[in-house]
Order: sequence, then structure tokens, then C-alpha cells
Amino acid sequence: MVLFVLYVKADLENIEKIEAPPLHRWCLDLKEPTGDERRQGVWVSEEEELEVSGSRGTAHFLMKWPGAKKESQLTVVRDIKKLTRAIGAEDSGKFVPFVGFDCRGLEPYGWSPEDGYKVTAAGETSVFEDVNLSEDWADYDEEGDQSVGVYGVEYKFGITKVK
Repeated sequence: MVLFVLYVKADLENIEKIEAPPLHRWCLDLKEPTGDERRQGVWVSEEEELEVSGSRGTAHFLMKWPGAKKESQLTVVRDIKKLTRAIGAEDSGKFVPFVGFDCRGLEPYGWSPEDGYKVTAAGETSVFEDVNLSEDWADYDEEGDQSVGVYGVEYKFGITKVK
């Protein structure tokens, strides 16, 4: 299986980890691999299980490009052993393989980090739910008596083969 892996980098201030909770909604920009068609701001959710036409399989997102004979599909793949993981305190300023997308007939080229992320303060003293990472985010951890923040979020996509 060929996966498109979303790598995320951010500068962290007193942050233990950043995660996308189960059933997270991903906002992606998609393109047709063999043409010029593009779709921006497409929401993909692990909560949706769609039947793939002519197959026994399912996907989290289906679409048909103009003139295409078959549906294109995307499936969110989490917890790929020894690859994808949450962003940890030691990852500040480094790209981390955050999540994978199994794609057929489409390719992700953009990601909007919007809201829905879970941020845990250093020392695991506080957990901040539904954090929007589209801009720099800062708050105060009263339990840990420390300021916390996620700054300069950047991303890139990489391709990897998984058995």
C-alpha cells in the first residue's frame, strides 16, 4: 500500500503532546494525479464509512473527477507502526509523521489545521480540547502554573510504502 503521510512541524512551549482525537475531521486540498482538476477545503472524517462501488471495501471519502470512469477514494490510516504518531515535546521544530492517507485516484496536496486537536500541557497537568491550529495558539495552564503554546505550524506530504 502506498500512503501519503502528513508531516507536521511546530514550535512548542510547555507542551507534552498534540494529537488528533479519534473520528477527527481533516480539511484537505486534493488533486487529480493525471490531470489539472483540484478540490480545496474537502472535509474527510474517519466517522464516515462509505461503500466503494464494485468492491467489498470501504473508504472515508469518495469522489468522481469529471470524465473519470471510477470513483477516487481516500482512507485515513492512523497508528502505522513505527511511522505515524502524536507530536511530542521532543519534536519541537521537527517534522513528525502525524497521519497517513491511503489514496486511489487522488492526491492530497494541502492541509488546513482548523480545529479539533487535543493539546496536553507539559507534565500532563492540563488537557486543552478542540484547539484550532490554523494560527498560533497560546493559553495558560493553571494546574501547571505555566504558559503553553503552539507556534508556526508547518506541514508537508511524503509518500511511503507500507506492507
